Amino acid sequence: MRVLIYGAGVQGRFLAHALNSTNNDVTLFARNETKRILEENGIKLKHTIQNKVTHDHFNLIDSLEENDIYDVIFVTMKYSDFYNVVPSLSKNNSKNIVFVGNNANPQALYKSVEEESTVVKNIGFGFLMTGGEKIDDYATVLRFNKGEFKVGFSKQSKTLNQVLDHTFENVSMKLTYQKQFDEWLLSHAAFILPLNMATVVREQNGMNNKLLKETVAAYNEIYRLIENNGYALIPKAPAFLFKHFKRTSAILIKLLFKSGLLYQAKGSTKELDALYLDFKKLSNNTAISTVNLDSLYQQTMSVSE
Repeated sequence: MRVLIYGAGVQGRFLAHALNSTNNDVTLFARNETKRILEENGIKLKHTIQNKVTHDHFNLIDSLEENDIYDVIFVTMKYSDFYNVVPSLSKNNSKNIVFVGNNANPQALYKSVEEESTVVKNIGFGFLMTGGEKIDDYATVLRFNKGEFKVGFSKQSKTLNQVLDHTFENVSMKLTYQKQFDEWLLSHAAFILPLNMATVVREQNGMNNKLLKETVAAYNEIYRLIENNGYALIPKAPAFLFKHFKRTSAILIKLLFKSGLLYQAKGSTKELDALYLDFKKLSNNTAISTVNLDSLYQQTMSVSE
């Protein structure tokens, strides 16, 4: 399978590593300094839990032409950057695209690609159950077991399903087809948004009880927004915890901060901004107050300036 990983951040590098098999010819899209570093050093990953280092070399490109045909393109960029690459992807004649990562509104992205594309495309959405961070010429990867790739479709595509099955056929990473994936992605975005914003604020101002209480309250607001707009929470457990066990929730958040794990799952400020604005669109349809979520957002933007 000819596979293009469009984006060379932590997720893109790990996905390239994970799909590196005799079945797959993997190419990585990277630009500027990132491309130079990868050309010189290859992809070096430090797997935190497994306590090992892997080193791979892949084909690298920095432009996507109309007739550069791939069996599947995985777009591994921040949510805030997805729409910036839609024109390039739409002009390319590859038919199978999977957008990988946080996404609070898959339907809108699907529609954008569909409207701009010159050929009919099969579009899916995926999520790598990993974290990590780029450090100099390598990246750390936080994963359990061999890693897991969740995928779903806004509109079912038998063709893309078959392509993904073949792409993951001889790799060790688990491929999971997630039902109600749009709602799973929305629920996941709700889970990471308050925590990530609190992480940014804590880095600048330190941890205090006010920030903990505000974060727990923001969770309750955002989960109510989802339910009041008619979406299912998948899974339901986090919302139940934050609603009925507020003190326990605050303790767990504090422990997560102390563990340092959050720094390997932290989103960029631009991505947090894009996710927040999507949730604020949901609030336009309800009378639910989001005063705590709004406060976290304002603090995050303030310390990030």
